[in-house]
Amino acid sequence: MPPLGAPPMYSTPAMLGLALLSLLTALWHFTLGALDYAGAGRYQGLALILLAGWMLVYGVLTLIRYVEALDAMTDPHPRTPMYDTPHQSRVPLIGVGLAGLLVAGDIAFALAAQHPLWHGLGLLLAVLVARQALRIRPPRGEE
Repeated sequence: MPPLGAPPMYSTPAMLGLALLSLLTALWHFTLGALDYAGAGRYQGLALILLAGWMLVYGVLTLIRYVEALDAMTDPHPRTPMYDTPHQSRVPLIGVGLAGLLVAGDIAFALAAQHPLWHGLGLLLAVLVARQALRIRPPRGEE
């Protein structure tokens, strides 16, 4: 359990940053998937679009959780659990996993010379998402 008076993990600026960065990364990879659909092939482009869709869902859900946590902090009788939630340690792992899949896709497309500069920027965004997801992890023993 965090120290008394510490804000919940979901209400921190790091969580908001993760949500917004995930949304930006998803939209960037949707665009790259559409470009690769026309250039590299149907299934490769669809795979990148599908990964971007999962990242978009992740970003929207983390943004909703952030807003819920902010609302619950001002509510005297919150309906949302704030500390020691079962999914508290899974949210960062899912973010790192999705970002890792996008990194692998970006490397593959960049090496295949399919818009290498744009995939390089997508790679940077995915690495930033993974880094931000690792920053919001709860300390060991607080899962």
